[in-house]
Amino acid sequence: MKFPGLLFAALSSHAFAGAETYVNFIRQTQQGTGVVWDMPVARSGMGPSAMALESNGSLFQLWTIEQNQAKDYLLDQKLVSAYLPKADIKITTLDPYTLVTRTRIDQPFSVEIDVADLLTGIGLPDAATKVLLQQHVQSYAEGQISLDRATVAATAPHYSAYVSENGKTVLKFAASSLKAADPTQARGEEHFIIHALSDGSITQTQIASTHVQVWPVASGEILGITEGQEIRFDIPKIQLNLNDLYPRSDTYLMLYEGTAVNGAQGVIAKAFPVDRDQTVSKILEVTDLDTKFTKNGTYTVALISETVFGTELLCPPITFSVDRTITINAMQTDFTDDSAALITP
Repeated sequence: MKFPGLLFAALSSHAFAGAETYVNFIRQTQQGTGVVWDMPVARSGMGPSAMALESNGSLFQLWTIEQNQAKDYLLDQKLVSAYLPKADIKITTLDPYTLVTRTRIDQPFSVEIDVADLLTGIGLPDAATKVLLQQHVQSYAEGQISLDRATVAATAPHYSAYVSENGKTVLKFAASSLKAADPTQARGEEHFIIHALSDGSITQTQIASTHVQVWPVASGEILGITEGQEIRFDIPKIQLNLNDLYPRSDTYLMLYEGTAVNGAQGVIAKAFPVDRDQTVSKILEVTDLDTKFTKNGTYTVALISETVFGTELLCPPITFSVDRTITINAMQTDFTDDSAALITP
């Protein structure tokens, strides 16, 4: 049987006005037998529970009493079971960003579950031998970049399974389970929660949780120039429509001689770095592309984005030609009067 150490929470602000007039205690209520024991405590500190934990668990309540008016206040409470399992859960993606775990809708990720203190034997209650793993999936509404964990956990789970063995289990996902009319444009969060099961008067309790933020695949468009176009004079103004650039990405308009893009050496015509906490959509104008052309020939422009997931084209490249050769057509006139040949001396 376990005898846990308890952390006495700091008293609420109304108890500090005249701390000497307050008496603090922790009340332990045995859930199986109903036995109650009050243990005086200081404003903060640690100490062992007054009674052993029973199989049905114990409820610990932190109380303070204002002696002058004989008013009592419940400050905090915790339900502790003698065989309450432990769990830890971690999500790993290809993105090393540390402030929040994030990935892209088409990218893989893994979920590592570490469970301890499950019991084995005959006749043990389910709460002692297994825990419940739930996967919750929820999309962002327009303009959202985060979700309330309690709200997500209250929805019906996308997937549920029991874990009945101590140790680590790794779940691998080839891509997110979020759905959208265009699968590449899904965005939202996946939450993974582990619950200790209910047992008698003890309700199902969340003991570990984590989540991953999921962003859509970026796309783009090059406007102002068309495939196969022949440019004779000034290069037209180019407009770039950039959609849902990954929160940490570098996007370039690249210029290549010839028709090849893969493996070719290009020149950066426009750069747009992104380092935000959400995807970015932007319209950019490219007005100085004319300075990049030093000779006639065939050229290709490509809109490229670099992320932790690799280097990708945001739209099909556009190949065009530049021919600034000036041709002068002139008429040659002979002013000799043929009639002069008829004159004789």
